[in-house]
Amino acid sequence: MAGLIVTNLLVFLVVAGLYLAYRASRYSNKSSLPLPPGPRGLPVLGNVNDLPKPGELECHHWLKHKELYGPISSITVLGNTFVIINDANIALELLRDRAAVHSGRPNMFFSSQMIGWNNTLAMSGYTEVFRQHRKNIAKVAGLSTAVSVFDRVQEEEAAHFLQNILRAPEDLFDHIEKQAGAVILRITYGYTPKHDGKDPLVDMAVKTMHEFADSTVPGKYLVDVFPFLRFLPDWAPGAGFKGTARSMAKQLQETTERPYEFVKEQMRKGKAKTSFLTQALENIGADAQMERIHKWSASSMYLGGADTTVSSLMTFFLAMMVCPNVQKKAQEELDRVIGGDRLPVSADKGTLPYIDAIVKEVHRWHPVAPMALPHCADKDDSINGYRIPKGALLLPNNWWFTHDPTVYQNPSLFKPERFLASPTHTPEADPRTWTFGYGRRVCPGRHVADNALFVTIAQALAVFDILKPVDSSGKTVEPELKFEPGVVSHPIKYIAMVMPRSDAKKTLIMQAEKEFPWGESDAAALRDFEVRSAESFKEV
Repeated sequence: MAGLIVTNLLVFLVVAGLYLAYRASRYSNKSSLPLPPGPRGLPVLGNVNDLPKPGELECHHWLKHKELYGPISSITVLGNTFVIINDANIALELLRDRAAVHSGRPNMFFSSQMIGWNNTLAMSGYTEVFRQHRKNIAKVAGLSTAVSVFDRVQEEEAAHFLQNILRAPEDLFDHIEKQAGAVILRITYGYTPKHDGKDPLVDMAVKTMHEFADSTVPGKYLVDVFPFLRFLPDWAPGAGFKGTARSMAKQLQETTERPYEFVKEQMRKGKAKTSFLTQALENIGADAQMERIHKWSASSMYLGGADTTVSSLMTFFLAMMVCPNVQKKAQEELDRVIGGDRLPVSADKGTLPYIDAIVKEVHRWHPVAPMALPHCADKDDSINGYRIPKGALLLPNNWWFTHDPTVYQNPSLFKPERFLASPTHTPEADPRTWTFGYGRRVCPGRHVADNALFVTIAQALAVFDILKPVDSSGKTVEPELKFEPGVVSHPIKYIAMVMPRSDAKKTLIMQAEKEFPWGESDAAALRDFEVRSAESFKEV
């Protein structure tokens, strides 16, 4: 009987909350300006039926609004306003030029408050802590000592990537994930993961990112709409989210604390390798407040950088399979400029314009974040005669901005030439205007990320042919050009044939192991540190 009473009370509170949210959304703003146009919603629930369906690419779903309602539209779900932007100029005006108003992040109560993702750079509001994070990252990234070390790390891990592919080309996706994780771990923490088998820190971070994706699914956790549900006792029906949040919060905290404390111990022993974190601690200092900033800045760099790089590299290999003419032109440039005696490195970027154009086209052809991370209006605003209420979520359609045929000729084609100047051609717009974020939310590590992408692409094309697979009868198998939905979107899994261009290129890959030897993994040292930390905790 008690359980039934609690259940009925919970249902009543939810329905009452829905009604109050609906009334508030209709009458709280007395402005005479209307919201941007959009589909008619249901009473109380609003446009819940107009959200993207499971498995549907969000950018394609919201693009339908452009034809139906124009360049800016809106829906309201349970009292929350979503503003969909299908015009690049409107996106830039609101998110870049009016950054003082539209640099917030939506307060997803479950993810931000209950788990702690609001401590990271990507999910924090536009606060003083956010500004300190950005200043911290920008200051370290600009140090000449850091830049030279980061370049070397990227070159080493790209060469290791080639060696892994040569040994096991069928495991391409695993190699991409391992390489992206190794680069960002070494840059952020100076931590060298295991080059064979599973690595404890990589596995921890992968699990954390999966939980982040789960925790930010709109509408999955009702507490995001009705924060008062957090006061339910753990035993109450519908309160299972509280245990889930505690588990995810512990996972995020460990992913942030463990590598940070490990680096500090390595510094005390004089064994730390140059990294973002060591440079921050040495050049900025670490009082109690700055220690927290350093800790979460480092965590933000790793958790925000690895998955986006994986998406870009998966897109690159897919594009090379379906565009052999692009691959051939790139290899001709590499052979002419670099020759066959060495691998390309970061310093070659200025002499390889076609490779640089391929990097831009990877960003354009399929942006890693097709709908970006939502911004939030911190104040009431208006544009083009429409009202944008405080608290509204702003969703820029990055995919459309990079596929608008009035900006990009034949946008469905992977065509790096679009970015190269000639007497008869003006370069088309640089897609990184949109793909790295907007205004005060632009990615602070974009130059490091772009350089890692350039080095990996240049080295892969220098030594490998990337071909479509063939079946048992010798028939070529055409890959599907499909991508998964999500904040970070990846191509669906595919099979590629990756093989050395020649015996000479195979020899070059094997020789690279001498120039870029595998470093000793820090996994054992991390485990020893964790054991000692656990024993110290027991003694206390």
